[in-house]
Amino acid sequence: MTRTRVHIYLGNDRTRIKQEARRRGVSISQLTKAALISFLDADEDKREALVLRRFDRLSRQMNKLERDLSVVTETLALFVQYELAIAPPVPVSDQAAVKAQARERFNQFISRVASRIAEGKSLINEVIEEITPAESDFFKMDLQGDGSNQGNLEAADGE
Repeated sequence: MTRTRVHIYLGNDRTRIKQEARRRGVSISQLTKAALISFLDADEDKREALVLRRFDRLSRQMNKLERDLSVVTETLALFVQYELAIAPPVPVSDQAAVKAQARERFNQFISRVASRIAEGKSLINEVIEEITPAESDFFKMDLQGDGSNQGNLEAADGE
């Protein structure tokens, strides 16, 4: 094995390093080599930890996208089912007028979707915010089930 000589300056830590090498029963070169390898491996561990955190974040984002997509899919399916159930058949004589009205409504719908997206609004987020309990709701206690929290909290404090 070929070895390369490297000169380093230890400064005030020279005696401490000598003592540690003696205590471990190795040379200063071996101790320095082990310390450098450990230091470089720590950098690899940090990079690996950063990659794992990034994967975790991406995984959470994918789970959120999957949840949102399932909400949108179910909503669309229910809407189509409802529309098909209630829409009466259109007589042939009225089909042209109905198609023109449908085009106009569709253009209004697209305009509304575009404006909500431009404003950064999301119906899914609004629904999720509506059904998700607020943080303050987690700290409310209703031990009797009748909506009176005070008596129970005071009795618990008195014990």
